[in-house]
Amino acid sequence: MLANKLKDMKFPLLILFFAITLAGCNILQPESSPLKLEGQEWKLVSIDHKKITSDRAFLVFDGGKVHGKAFCNSINSGYELMGDNQLTFDPFISTKMYCDGVMDLESQMITNLQNVKRYEIKNRMLYLSDSDKMILTFKK
Repeated sequence: MLANKLKDMKFPLLILFFAITLAGCNILQPESSPLKLEGQEWKLVSIDHKKITSDRAFLVFDGGKVHGKAFCNSINSGYELMGDNQLTFDPFISTKMYCDGVMDLESQMITNLQNVKRYEIKNRMLYLSDSDKMILTFKK
């Protein structure tokens, strides 16, 4: 009889063991805090809703300065955050290299960055918008 009771307890104990193990690995826990704009490397994934297949373009925000890569050239600027997720960039400066096949994308990225008015971070994605629509999408 005692053997039957122990046999019936094995399955619930096994489930409890796995639940504790998963909780210890943070798999069951939500992200501890939402991502912030600063201190992250944001990889470009779309321009004007067109998917980007290259992973060479990114931005890093740090204390009022932003730097990164626009496919071929390194870029730098200042930025200002204002209330209600408003964001504007100073004019960008960049290196002047030529890379075959990506210069149009680079130009679009920089032009769109200059038109940014708002940002939103949601589900590990950074969405940059002009006055009317989303123009650039980045992922963490």
